[in-house]
Amino acid sequence: MILLEGVSKNFGKRAAVQALDLTVPPGSIFGLLGHNGAGKSTVIGMILGQVFPTTGTVSVNGYDVFRDRRQALARVGAIFETPAFYNYLSGRTNLRIFCEYTAVPDPARLEQIVRFVHLQDHLDAKVGTYSHGMRQRLALAQALLPDPQLLILDEPMEGLDPEGVHEMRHLILRLREEWGLTILLSSHMLSEVQQLCTGVALLKQGRLIFAGNWRTAGGGQSLEEFYLQKVK
Repeated sequence: MILLEGVSKNFGKRAAVQALDLTVPPGSIFGLLGHNGAGKSTVIGMILGQVFPTTGTVSVNGYDVFRDRRQALARVGAIFETPAFYNYLSGRTNLRIFCEYTAVPDPARLEQIVRFVHLQDHLDAKVGTYSHGMRQRLALAQALLPDPQLLILDEPMEGLDPEGVHEMRHLILRLREEWGLTILLSSHMLSEVQQLCTGVALLKQGRLIFAGNWRTAGGGQSLEEFYLQKVK
């Protein structure tokens, strides 16, 4: 689903990502891990076509993101960085505004997605009244409305209380198991990544230090133990 070949990105003299080769197979929940500044956000930005690589190629679903942008990103949804909404408008109006940048949302699909993220009772309330967890679920609804095959989630559980973390984890698992989505997940919450992902990529100072099935390679270690052993 995602293929990066020889990808590097320099910001001036600083190398944010160096000679990265990475494959994310279809139908997987794949974790992208690393310390702050390891290059995770830069990688996601390149996959979404927002950051141009210095060298290398980035492909999604067989299409080059920078030569065939429309085809590559046609069925990609994302929560990237901090979701921004108009607080003085309702959740429904926010979803309509953001979706109409690309296409008028189908009303039946909008209702289906809203029920899936459990916001049907709050959709007509102003977003300024939403809790953090509700805003995250609204962001997830926005990402799902274009009917994606690939979903990219950047720290989807950051700032959530235990109940919100549990609910988001359950939604992510359902999206893979019931909807067949491929999900690329970036998170510092290793305990949650451990429950969601088999395949992971570990970045350190812009370089890939591991990619694959951490359970097989870890020899019975927890993901936290495996991660700390690799990045030290």
